[in-house]
Amino acid sequence: MDKTVFITGANGGIGRSLCKIFKKNNWSVIGCDIIGTPNKNCNYFYSRDISRAENTVEIRDDLKANKIHLDCLINNAAVQIEKNLVDTLEDEWNSVVSINLGAVFLTTKYFTELLNGGSIINISSVHARATSKGIAAYAASKGGVSALTRAVALELADYGIRVNAILPGAIDTRMLREGLQRNYDPEVALNKIVEATPLKKIGDPEDVANLALFLADDRKANNITGQEFICDGGVLARLGSE
Repeated sequence: MDKTVFITGANGGIGRSLCKIFKKNNWSVIGCDIIGTPNKNCNYFYSRDISRAENTVEIRDDLKANKIHLDCLINNAAVQIEKNLVDTLEDEWNSVVSINLGAVFLTTKYFTELLNGGSIINISSVHARATSKGIAAYAASKGGVSALTRAVALELADYGIRVNAILPGAIDTRMLREGLQRNYDPEVALNKIVEATPLKKIGDPEDVANLALFLADDRKANNITGQEFICDGGVLARLGSE
């Protein structure tokens, strides 16, 4: 194992696939999640809330003390609430923005010194570009992730660090399934998403993980930085008027 990746939200649907795919490809995987027990595909696991600066600093200092350098940082941790903006409480808004966007700021700020070249991959969302009613906080936070990706890519280019974002569409995760359960008929809601997708399917978490693995590879993606990669089965390619 000659490369090390740090993955936030390691116990989520996409997070678990990220850990699995990177471990399978001989990366040393360091996972972090506030939820659940250590991920079995992690060589090391931190149970921390990385939206809090003191926790992020603690992890950085621990990695430094153990002389661990990173080749890739994947900011994947995220939460979503489904509420119209006027019904969203200030604490709810702050929580979503803090976890989805604030944590990306903190890990990038404090972990950059651990990166020896390599890359940062931020898991954004198609909602950064086109969204739906009732998830204003989530869409705003992911729009921020995409914008931050571009800004940081410019700043870190001088250090040879590449920064890119992945924008998943509907991916078969617990977050998606829980969202569907709020509909009057979850099966109808799922079929509606499938029919609206040109490839006529829901994405698999491994679709995102394999794309991240490509972007993390300094041989295959050496000239790619500041970019967004959409993984949505073709949804954003379709005109809304079609």
